[in-house]
Amino acid sequence: MASSSSVPVPEAVQVLASSLADESPSVRKASMASLKDIAALNPLLVLDCCSAVSRGGRRRFGNMAGVFQVMAFSVQALDTRDIDKGFMAKLAKIATAEIISSKELNADWQRAAARLLVSIGLHFPDLMMEEILLHLSGPSPALPAMVQILADFASADAFQFIPRLKDVLSRVLPILGNVRDVHRPIFANAFKCWCQAAWQFSVDFPLHSHLDGDVMSFLNSVFELLLRVWATSRDLKVRVASVEALGQMVGLITRTQLKSALLRLIPTILELEAGCTNPYKLLLPLVEDDRLSSRMLMMDLTVVLSTLLPVVCTNSDSKDHSEFSVGLKTYNEIQRCFLSVGLVYPEELFTFLLNKCRIKEEPLTFGALCVLKHLLPRSSEAWHTKRPLLVDTVKSLLDEQNLGVRKALSELIVVMASHCYLVGLSGELFVEYLVRHSAISDEDLESSKVSLKVKMGSICLTQLRAICEKGLLLLTITIPEMEHILWPFLLKMIVPREYTGAAATVCRCISELCRHRSSSNNTMLSECKARDDIPNPEELFARLVVLLHDPLARDQLATQILTVLCYLAPLFPRNINLFWQDEIPKMKAYVCDTEDLKSDPSYQERWDDMIINFLAESLDVIQDNDWVTSLGNAFARQYVLYTADDEHAAILHRCLGVLLQKISDRVYVREKIDWMYKQADIAIPMNRLGLAKAMGLVAASHLDTVLEKLKDILDNVGQSFFQRLLAFFSGSCKTEDSDDIHAALALMYGYAARYAPSTVIEARIDALVGTNMLSRLLHVRHPTAKQAVITAINLLGCAVINASDNGASFPLKRRDVMLDYVLTLMGRDENDGVTDSSLELLHTQALALSACTTLVSVEPKLTIETRNHVMKATLGFFALPNDPADVINPLIDNLITLLCAILLTSFAHSETTDQYVSSLIEYQRRRGGLPCMRSSSSLECFCASGYCALGCRISCTHNKTIERPLHGNFSNLPSAFVLPSREALSLGDRVIMYLPRCADTNSEVRKISAQILDQLFSISLSLPRPGGSIIGIDIELSYSALSSLEDVIAILRSDASIDPSEVFNRIVSSVCILLSKDELVAALHGCTAAICDKVRHSAEGTIQAVIEFVVKRGNELSEIDISRTTQSLLSAAIHVTEKHLRLEALGAISSLAESTQSRIVFNEVLAAAAKDIVTKDISRLRGGWPLQDAFYAFSQHTELSSLFLAHLICALDQSPVLRGDLEKAESSSHFAETKLEDDILQAAIFAMTAFFRGGGKVGKKAVEGRYASVVAALTLQLGSCHGLASSGQHEPLRALLTAFQAFCECVGDIEMGKILARDGEQNETEKWINLIGEIAGSISIKRPKEVQSICEILTKSLSWSHRFQREAAAAALSEFVRYSGGFSSLLEQMVEVLCRHVSDESSTVRRLCLRGLVQIPSVHISQYTTQVLGVILALLDDSDESVQLTAVSCVLMVLQSSSKDAVEPILPNLSVRLRNLQISMNAEMRANAFAAFGLLSAYAAGTNQEAFLEQVHATLPRLILHLHEDDLSVRQACRSTLKRIASLMEVEGSHALFDSHCFNSERRNDYVDFIRDLSRYFTQHSSRVDTYMSSTIQAFDAPWPIIQANAIYFSSSMLSFSDDQHLLALYYPQVFGVLVTKLSRSADAVVRAASLSALGLLLKSTSSLSWKTARLEKPDSGRKDSDSSKK
Repeated sequence: MASSSSVPVPEAVQVLASSLADESPSVRKASMASLKDIAALNPLLVLDCCSAVSRGGRRRFGNMAGVFQVMAFSVQALDTRDIDKGFMAKLAKIATAEIISSKELNADWQRAAARLLVSIGLHFPDLMMEEILLHLSGPSPALPAMVQILADFASADAFQFIPRLKDVLSRVLPILGNVRDVHRPIFANAFKCWCQAAWQFSVDFPLHSHLDGDVMSFLNSVFELLLRVWATSRDLKVRVASVEALGQMVGLITRTQLKSALLRLIPTILELEAGCTNPYKLLLPLVEDDRLSSRMLMMDLTVVLSTLLPVVCTNSDSKDHSEFSVGLKTYNEIQRCFLSVGLVYPEELFTFLLNKCRIKEEPLTFGALCVLKHLLPRSSEAWHTKRPLLVDTVKSLLDEQNLGVRKALSELIVVMASHCYLVGLSGELFVEYLVRHSAISDEDLESSKVSLKVKMGSICLTQLRAICEKGLLLLTITIPEMEHILWPFLLKMIVPREYTGAAATVCRCISELCRHRSSSNNTMLSECKARDDIPNPEELFARLVVLLHDPLARDQLATQILTVLCYLAPLFPRNINLFWQDEIPKMKAYVCDTEDLKSDPSYQERWDDMIINFLAESLDVIQDNDWVTSLGNAFARQYVLYTADDEHAAILHRCLGVLLQKISDRVYVREKIDWMYKQADIAIPMNRLGLAKAMGLVAASHLDTVLEKLKDILDNVGQSFFQRLLAFFSGSCKTEDSDDIHAALALMYGYAARYAPSTVIEARIDALVGTNMLSRLLHVRHPTAKQAVITAINLLGCAVINASDNGASFPLKRRDVMLDYVLTLMGRDENDGVTDSSLELLHTQALALSACTTLVSVEPKLTIETRNHVMKATLGFFALPNDPADVINPLIDNLITLLCAILLTSFAHSETTDQYVSSLIEYQRRRGGLPCMRSSSSLECFCASGYCALGCRISCTHNKTIERPLHGNFSNLPSAFVLPSREALSLGDRVIMYLPRCADTNSEVRKISAQILDQLFSISLSLPRPGGSIIGIDIELSYSALSSLEDVIAILRSDASIDPSEVFNRIVSSVCILLSKDELVAALHGCTAAICDKVRHSAEGTIQAVIEFVVKRGNELSEIDISRTTQSLLSAAIHVTEKHLRLEALGAISSLAESTQSRIVFNEVLAAAAKDIVTKDISRLRGGWPLQDAFYAFSQHTELSSLFLAHLICALDQSPVLRGDLEKAESSSHFAETKLEDDILQAAIFAMTAFFRGGGKVGKKAVEGRYASVVAALTLQLGSCHGLASSGQHEPLRALLTAFQAFCECVGDIEMGKILARDGEQNETEKWINLIGEIAGSISIKRPKEVQSICEILTKSLSWSHRFQREAAAAALSEFVRYSGGFSSLLEQMVEVLCRHVSDESSTVRRLCLRGLVQIPSVHISQYTTQVLGVILALLDDSDESVQLTAVSCVLMVLQSSSKDAVEPILPNLSVRLRNLQISMNAEMRANAFAAFGLLSAYAAGTNQEAFLEQVHATLPRLILHLHEDDLSVRQACRSTLKRIASLMEVEGSHALFDSHCFNSERRNDYVDFIRDLSRYFTQHSSRVDTYMSSTIQAFDAPWPIIQANAIYFSSSMLSFSDDQHLLALYYPQVFGVLVTKLSRSADAVVRAASLSALGLLLKSTSSLSWKTARLEKPDSGRKDSDSSKK
């Protein structure tokens, strides 16, 4: 029997201990696990070994932490009877020595050593205490560590520590004064742990016996030290740890000391606010402590509250998300403390808080208000009698400016209101306070960039305003008692200027009040009249109407005002109510959707007009002159409410103006317009405009009064400089700049004319423009002033037009002079000192264009000079950039309107606008469309009409028949009207420019372009024709085409929904007829730019026109014309970027080839392709190679495909390029032909590729007729090209792959194309071989009828001399053989050829032939199984590994369908060869060999069964070891094979093992469990354990570390479970020795870890437990100790 006496167990355990220092974490982990398992059986031996290996400390042993952990576990596992106190003392000294050997703290080895000391202390507390206390005396770097150990010991065993607490404190207290800050948290934590241990001890035992006077004295001293010194340290960690310790000590110190320390303890806790903990939880127990609620603390209550109060400021309103949770929690704790104090001392707390409010120290006042707000609802009964004091105190704070105080005060007011504190005048005062802070405007928020900072964080005006607004609404809606205070007091808050920002909130509150009091309207009216301080209804109405101005004001101000007007209707004249009920909902509906309003750029002007109309109609309904007069006075008084730059001031002007319109008292009107002008600030454009509109509104009823006022103003402008200077110093006159006055005057004149009655304005306008009065307004320099004058001139023109519309038409005198004025104001005056900004100048120009439009639209008609002057000054605006769109777009719109107006009144020249119409810049073409085309049309109309012989100056038919010789003298006509010749028109060039526009995306551009073409050809037919020029032109046909073109234009004008393509077709047909032969050629030669047009529809239209031109008139073109046209079209196809347009252009080339001489077109295309191939990298061209698209187009063309294919075949037949490349690669004897021919041939290859890809029906039919030969040739060349690619020549392969892809597309083999695209350029042999096989498989599935023809060609090529071609043929045949079942003769021939070539010199050919043999169809495989197995058996011993791998893979395939008769003869040889391959370094080979071995088990019957069973037992250990190797496929194959052979082993119960979770798991731990279960099973049920052990031990030297590890663990498991003494005697020492050797010599961590686990397993086994009492022998230890002592 093998026992521990036969193996060096102590030495083995010592090796285990040494492995704790291994560099691999897994080895260290395994070593520790084994040692802990052994420690459970023999802890002393483990302690001996750990003590031995750790000699020298961590300087010699790298994992002292692991050693100490094992030691600690071993000490805990020691039985009380086996404990040697001396040995424990030695271990304690080792641990202590390591701890004190370094100044580091909390290292892993220190913590492990500490745990060892604690473990020793659990057995011998005095021993541990003695060792630790030895190092607590005097200064030592180990003091913190020793104190930490005592803290851990107290936490581990409080019952043994508390009796020794006195000794600990007596040693620790003397050294506390010298503890450094960095170590103080450790000491404080120790005190906390010791106090916790005391509390734990007190649960089961009385504590007073151990807490005697000395201990209490010690605790009190520590408490004072922590409180006075450590808790005030600068180090946050020290403060936090000290406070936590103090929290545990509170219950242990005396009451007297606690009371005396309370006032210091609370501030100390509060100062920890910035720490990571929440110390305020300690406050609540202290405040609520029964021992502290005595009146003895009364004298110190103020101090405590003064300490707590500042914390409220700090944490009440923190908005920092990272601190918000902590701050809120702290705030709640502090408020709870105040509440607890208030329950005991309500009056004292109330007095304290009021005093803090009265002293007006901002932080304390803020904190006191927050506490009052928090406690008022909870202490209302206790403070009921104190109401007057609180109200007076709050009133004294209403003028406080601190934002924090104002915020807290607003919140407190709301709380007071909810508890009925607000009554009488004081209540109104508080409500006014809320309204005042609700009125903070957005401008105030913007200007207040720096918000007040208080301890609690940042409070901004936005928060204050929101709080007050919500507070007002709460008072109104939720507190019924506030109704009598709010009404009618809130009406008083509407008019004052300082409350403007709160208007929306106030109106909403009033609406809510009125809604609640709707049943008592009379009471409301009487309450308002009863108070003199409430504004009268006229003042309210005037204020609210003006505030309606901004529909986008915050809080829906406009809606709130309209709502409150409905509710306040009883305050106004009775007849207004019904009108408002009908009108106000409409206005509310308009402003309800603010997003919709913002989308309308003119929403503000429209809304202002609605307000004015609302006011005017309201005044009409009221019909009370006295009330209207009173309202006018109210409007006049309220000018002081608005600043001059406020837009509300402008609307106030208009409101007063429309009111004056309703009053007949001229004196009153004159007085108010004087007041209006006096209050206006005309230097501000918005105010100036409002004043002008107001004057215009007044002029509607009092024109003369207004004009008198304007004349007075104009006269005053002429004061001398001296007079104005005197007026300035005397203060009697305003000093506005003259520009502002002139601008205001101009606007007021303009609006007066605009609003005045049409019947009375003619004389006034004549007087204004007929004198120099208007010219006096032109000397303005500022942009806004210029705009005002231009607007005024425009308004004068509009007044004339309006009068004409009303039947009072009259001409505008000096209209041309006014136009010149406008154009002058429109320009930039470089001499002026005022510089216009670009935007202001553009805005001025837009207004000027609008004014020009108005002026040219009135009588009299424009003269030619004026028209030309205007157009010259304005046409340049078409070239303006597109941005800024909000300024440019109105300007362009005005320009278009102006030009259209000019066209309506005269004729304009349009050639200057052609550049914009045909511009490639999109926005210029889009802009210039309509006016530009109209001016061109007007000019061409002039040219077409001219002056006929009969004197006609209108369009007539006379010129169509009149010759130039009859009218040779044109000197009496303007030069512009002299008619040019047809050649001078350049119709070909102009047609190719305008024809694309007829297909433009813009319908208007299409219409105008068609008109231009009509005018051009109308001119061409009406022009004089030189003699002989009409030869070849069919005049009648031309006129018919022109009539058709005019019909199209008529259709376009009448029906905009007509199909544009149909219209364009008719235009092209007409133009095709109208063009002469030379014009046609010019148009075709110039088509490149038109086809490249950036508007796709235009480009498509050009291509369509070209196609129609060449189809209908291509027979007129010469060879040179055809060549040049082809070049133009090719140039367009090359330069166009869009794929669709390129294809369309190539279609035009196809039409040219079909309609003319195709040979010329093909030659030009191939020449261009050859040039591109030489000069460009066609594979990198952006958007693809255009000429390749041309080849596609030819291949898709029904008529051209056969012609083009014949042309390409003719070019390619001269030299097979790929074969030439092959010969060049092999022999280097082939030289290329001339460069030009090579280029053409290369182009032809690409063209052939394109032809295959074209997919045309005719081309596809031609290819399919030669399908077999094409596939065979491409397949063989694919092999050759891959051979060339392997030598570095990749271009032939790329070209061939492209051709192959094209072929797939041509014949529709999409799957084959995908295969090529995926793996075509893979140069590795296996990958391109697989590629050919996949192609063959795809062909066999898609075209089975072609297989025989292809195979007949390929079988012959297996005998060729070129290796790569043979390999390609073999690859294809190996796949085709799978589909040859339908051709018996072919199959037999293929099997014969494949068997003959398995001896080929190429290993690739050999394995491909073998692969083909095993893929014979299943219905025929039985005929050839014996022959195939013979070939496989021979190739299993092949010298090439790839052939072997193929052979073993083929075994798997054949065995699945082979009969026993075929397999049984070769079973022994086959199983031996498979076993040899199971140790191959190739993982796939191993996996297939294991799997094939499992399949052989199905054939083990009869005479071969015993022999095969021996093979199974010999292979079984290898299967088990490879069950968990690195390769997944091997693991899966081993599992499958083990399940298959389990039945052959005939061992009962084995199936359960192979079905278990551990067997099927991939985890290492589950595999280890399976090994143990299997080992136990083998030792109990199998007689082959000896054989398994022998085979397993052989695997100790396997080349895979994981297999070595598996073998080690498997053999150890079998030994640990075996009771066979012979087996143990034979293998136990051997395995044990191997394990020790592997531990010391193996470089693989997995082997060392497995050896450690196995060693532990052997030592724990039942057969070797005799070593449980063994100890590590130390023969030299005594001598060494003595020698050391001598030294």
